Amino acid sequence: MTRDISFDVFLKLSEGNFVHVFSRSSGIDFQRLAGYLQKGVRELYVRQEQWSEYLAAAERSAQAVFGDPGVSKERKIAVLLEMTEQNMSEVFSQIEVREETADKTKQLVRNYVDVMAQAPGSLALILRLVSQGDYLYYHSVAVSIFSIVIAKATGLFNHASLEQVGLGAFLHDVGFVEIDSNLYGKAEQELTPAELEQVKKHPAAGLHRVEETPNVPEGARFIIYQHHEQPSGRGYPNGIRGNSIFYPAKIVAIADAFSSMIGRDSSNSQILVSTAIRKLREAARRDGSFDLPLVKLVDKVFVPKKQKVFKAA
Repeated sequence: MTRDISFDVFLKLSEGNFVHVFSRSSGIDFQRLAGYLQKGVRELYVRQEQWSEYLAAAERSAQAVFGDPGVSKERKIAVLLEMTEQNMSEVFSQIEVREETADKTKQLVRNYVDVMAQAPGSLALILRLVSQGDYLYYHSVAVSIFSIVIAKATGLFNHASLEQVGLGAFLHDVGFVEIDSNLYGKAEQELTPAELEQVKKHPAAGLHRVEETPNVPEGARFIIYQHHEQPSGRGYPNGIRGNSIFYPAKIVAIADAFSSMIGRDSSNSQILVSTAIRKLREAARRDGSFDLPLVKLVDKVFVPKKQKVFKAA
């Protein structure tokens, strides 16, 4: 079986040495493609000048997959992860998030919401697969998914508002493109005072990157700007407190911390979900770092009676 394509595809043999494997004239031969996968090939390449044609084809393919009720959840998740990787490379390489990129991100989040609505058991599979990528990739997807799950559990969000929460969560750290990348993912206690001051700039930097993009709704912007504010007023960038903080931003703050705790740290260790939630609860009670009722809700959602451990990788 073959499919027509409007771009050429190459296999990398060695540094600077590529071989032409599929062309616009021959199309993609899926039997040959399967053979490459069986041999351990995980990356194929497209010419820079044909990248837009490839993205358009990938988008059409994704739309066909998600529009077909007969396609398995595993296949849909695989397509989602491919779309996510492409999308993140665009989001984190642009000085300002362009409208086209914002539209693709919104569609991506919508697809995550749809997949989880149709197959709630997909959560663990998505996170296990996506955790094979780098931390920025894993963390952005994980925070978005956790935020959607928590928001849905509150019973206060309809389908459209869940997508807005997911979008804001997906873009919550977009301001880090203007910060030293070596600081990303580090706990605050690991930072010097000067480094911490740099990190504290990322919410405002993120807001700046999307404020000229009409397709990023106001709610998502509030999330990007306020996801490090705390009910106690000790957060940043403005130290606002309590009900002054946008409620979805409180959700994303918890999802952000939760993802960091159960994700891979510098030693690739894994933490029990129950332990992570205990730490969130202690922080909420001790100094008002998080919204306590929301933390209690996270406990109900992520620690079912028969399963006390959730592994992110």
